[in-house]
Amino acid sequence: MVGAGKPLTGAEIENEPEAKLGEAALLLRAVLDNVPVAVCRYDREGTFRFHDGKGLEVSGIQPGEHVGKSFYELYAGAPDAVAAVRQAIEGEASHTVTEAHGLTWETWVVPVRHGGEPGAVSITMDATAASQREQELRNKLELIEKQQEVIRDLSTPIIEVWDRVLTLPMVGVVDSLRISEVMDNLLNAVVNKDARFAILDLTGVDAVDTGTAGYLIEMISAIRLLGAEGIITGIRSNVAQTMIALGLDLSGVTTVGNLRAGLKLCMRRMAAAGEASGAPAER
Repeated sequence: MVGAGKPLTGAEIENEPEAKLGEAALLLRAVLDNVPVAVCRYDREGTFRFHDGKGLEVSGIQPGEHVGKSFYELYAGAPDAVAAVRQAIEGEASHTVTEAHGLTWETWVVPVRHGGEPGAVSITMDATAASQREQELRNKLELIEKQQEVIRDLSTPIIEVWDRVLTLPMVGVVDSLRISEVMDNLLNAVVNKDARFAILDLTGVDAVDTGTAGYLIEMISAIRLLGAEGIITGIRSNVAQTMIALGLDLSGVTTVGNLRAGLKLCMRRMAAAGEASGAPAER
């Protein structure tokens, strides 16, 4: 074996470059025949000088079919690929993902010199399956996001329980992100329905974080700025303790024990103001 742990003889030294070249050719042939890649070499004009590899099979192109042809002309419809080859011939390597022959191709293009002339070598593999898996994953993520949006809407429905009376029953753990989204929806509903009252029912709320309680107060203030009145109902003892511990001032907020009591309060105030219609709003 050449150079295997002992000094090289004169003949071995003389033949070492040739032996290394033979090894490289053997390895390249093994890759081209067995690995689904396509390898090409281009001269300084972008003309194919080498065109081979098992990866060509899926495109229906025969090895060597493009030799002598201009890459720029053959792939004029793929400007990114053309730019990548030009860039490599000018001395800068690149990596691209392009569409051609109905497939997705991932290509690495590197600069080379042959006989002192600049050129480029490209190594291309069929990335169609990987691209399809990536798109499927994106589609699944989009579906999950839509499902989560539906779940959020279902968990915080805004209901017109009486003429110009809205209620927002909240369930579970209410965090700052969720309450900020709910605030936008509720304020829009107050405007669109010309609501007189908006009831925030916390009967089903198990816990609130430190930011949520403040948001609730802000929501009541925002409702008031829109010409309506906000009422909080059904505060549980542990939620009340959280609000007290945070030092929140609820003196300016109307609170009652449950949703039924809140609805009665709205009806009384509307009747006193001569606003009550005496019937639920039409659906």
